Formats: sequence, C-alpha cells, structure tokens
Amino acid sequence: MQIVPKLTTVAACRVARLDRDRFNEHVAAGRFGCAPATVPGRARLFDPDDMIALWLFRELMDDGFDAVHAGRIACSVAECARLNPEARSISYVQDYFQPVRGRAFPSDEVPAASAWDTVKFSGTDIRKVTTFRIGKMREMIAHYTEEERAIIGERDGD
Repeated sequence: MQIVPKLTTVAACRVARLDRDRFNEHVAAGRFGCAPATVPGRARLFDPDDMIALWLFRELMDDGFDAVHAGRIACSVAECARLNPEARSISYVQDYFQPVRGRAFPSDEVPAASAWDTVKFSGTDIRKVTTFRIGKMREMIAHYTEEERAIIGERDGD
C-alpha cells in the first residue's frame, strides 16, 4: 500500500507558492471553500488532490481572476480530478445561462468545439471551455512535495 504524502498548510503554501496568511484569509472569508477540514489546535493537512486545488487557486489568481472565481474554479476542477485520478486533463465548462458558474469534466467527455453548434452538453449550450493539464500539474506538485518533505523542520507547524 502506497503512503499518500500530506502537507501542513505551511508546507502546502510553500509548494503552491502562495502566501500562507493570504490563504488563511481566503479560507476564512469563504473564497476557497475546498480547503481540507481541520479543528482548532490541529494542522490542516493537504493530500495531492487538495494540492491541485491550492496550486490552481494560485495560478488562476496569477492569471487575473479574483479569489472568489479562482476558488470556485479550482475547487470544481480539483474535485473532478479526485473523482477521475487517471485523467490527464480536466475541462471547466461554462454555459450561457449561468456564465459565472461552470462545471468540471474529464476533457475527453467534452464535445470538440467544432460540435458546439449541433450538440447540447449537460443539457445546455457551451459558452466557453477552459482546459487544465492536470497530469503535468500532478507531476509538478509531486516533485515540489518531495523537495518540501526533504527540508521539513520545526518551523512547519500551523
């Protein structure tokens, strides 16, 4: 049985290159709703799927998304990645009726753009699809997690 590495918030934020204090503010304000659960006095622990959400949250904000939208997209994509661990890419699909909200699907389930005029997807018309290369993201997270685990020390408590 393979042991799944878990990182504290401090280590996870270093791996994702996200300021820990800003991250905690986003969680407290409800802008990143898929943070791993915790109880007072215990560290929040991030597994590799949790790290996809954190990594993507930071990337989306770097791309100019506000924290609310970045959190919504990151959490949706990470949940789809968790449910589809073999997926190399995940697509976030938005429609015309609720353009602010979308849903994530394994990319191979989403119709090609050339078919959008003739098919409905999940009961509606596709407005926009953003595809994330989750396989590569998993590899990068694993690499930086191993680097982080090699330097973990006393300063890593929450």
